[in-house]
Amino acid sequence: MMENAQSAPFLIRSALLAALVGGSGLAFALDIEDSGGPEKLITPDDSEWTVTLDLGASFISEADFDTTAGTIESTSFGAELGILIPVGDRARLLLSFGADVTEYDITPAVGAVGTTAGTVGTQFDTVTEYGFDGLYTRAIDGDTSFFVGGGIGVAAEGGASDAIVWNGVGGFSFKVTPKLRLGMGVGVFSQIEDDVRIVPLPQVHYTIDDRWSIQSKGVGGKIEYKWSDELSMGVLGQFDGRSFRIDGDNTLVPDGAVTMTGFPISYYLDYSGGEVGGTSNISIFAQVGVVVAGSMEILDSTGTTVVDEDIDPGVFAGVGLKIEF
Repeated sequence: MMENAQSAPFLIRSALLAALVGGSGLAFALDIEDSGGPEKLITPDDSEWTVTLDLGASFISEADFDTTAGTIESTSFGAELGILIPVGDRARLLLSFGADVTEYDITPAVGAVGTTAGTVGTQFDTVTEYGFDGLYTRAIDGDTSFFVGGGIGVAAEGGASDAIVWNGVGGFSFKVTPKLRLGMGVGVFSQIEDDVRIVPLPQVHYTIDDRWSIQSKGVGGKIEYKWSDELSMGVLGQFDGRSFRIDGDNTLVPDGAVTMTGFPISYYLDYSGGEVGGTSNISIFAQVGVVVAGSMEILDSTGTTVVDEDIDPGVFAGVGLKIEF
């Protein structure tokens, strides 16, 4: 989903694709200002529902495994339907239904044998993720709001089963000054065959002036420059993580699991304000950058780590389209 026009965060997907279609795996890019600070939550009872459709694609170029050699690259496509529902005059319920697919191109080192990131990953089929998520935000008064939400989904490679993932989040935001909002949240995210991950979700939104702002993005943040009412640009950095089940046909780690993490840093452009048919608004988002601190952990069906491999930096690019009805 567009960075400046979110309707409902998709909690289980990759944060890299999330920048394009609103999701955010382990990072959970929750924007209180965009999805309901107190000023935006206090609305008439008869406010209309808002429906959004988000489409996105991203590509991460070939990067080397740090220890065992071999390479990895990936291409992802995603879609999300979001519904924003006013609840009384102080709250909103945000629902999202999303899916994405990722194709990994993993090549083991020449002559590689045994269980390595390359020899396991070269057998990967399409990784598919589906999810349903909800977020409730409410203004306590004109300065303070809180949020609570959760989601459940499926993340599987090939025809793998037993691939349920879930999450829960909660926190608050407080207006310190007219230009500064601060708060804190926490997210709890399941990982297939691995320990639950608990992450802090700081809530920061500082308006420097009419053009510049600083805002938290899950475990990360962005610096944005507003070129005009329609066009914004900036630098975004955010922790990224995903977990998925490996198909039982994998000869080395049948029914195992993969946890992948990294920290994408990008320059982005965000255009909002176009119209389709005079009734729908459109937004376009594009970014290019590099994924640093990448890693790939492979676990067997008992939860034992069999591969824990760092990944060298890789260049990525992505585009996204949002239609609001």
